[in-house]
Amino acid sequence: MKTEQITLITSIAIGADLSKNLFIGFDGNLCSANAKSLGVLNADTNSGEEAPIAVSGIALVYSGSAVTKGSPVVSDADAKAVPASNLIVASDISGVTGSIPTDTTAVLSDAAQPVVTLSGDVVNTISGSVPAQAINGYALDAASAADELIRIKLV
Repeated sequence: MKTEQITLITSIAIGADLSKNLFIGFDGNLCSANAKSLGVLNADTNSGEEAPIAVSGIALVYSGSAVTKGSPVVSDADAKAVPASNLIVASDISGVTGSIPTDTTAVLSDAAQPVVTLSGDVVNTISGSVPAQAINGYALDAASAADELIRIKLV
């Protein structure tokens, strides 16, 4: 038997009748595919009710496919846990080098020190984007297929 060790629960108004053990978005609906979840619904809840959401600790979540123990998981379109597949790993950027000029001004603000990009160009601004996938936790159990309850260490 798998158990949960939830360390923090909050509540949010739910927008539809929902079953427990699914990722919930910050809007009170099922979490979208690859989006960051608020947490995991901890009880079957009817539309308009305040629902208990596990936001920290270890929660039981339905798998959306096979999941390897220890793998980072994201939400699929059904708010179930699936393995993350679009992550940058250290080996993807190995061999990238850059340097900060040695004769620079003392850092007094975020604009005072140049920033070296991965291409080695020196720039004065930082830009970026939202990652393609938001990790919602790490699998503490393996799943061989969809619709298995697995323990997820929430992040």
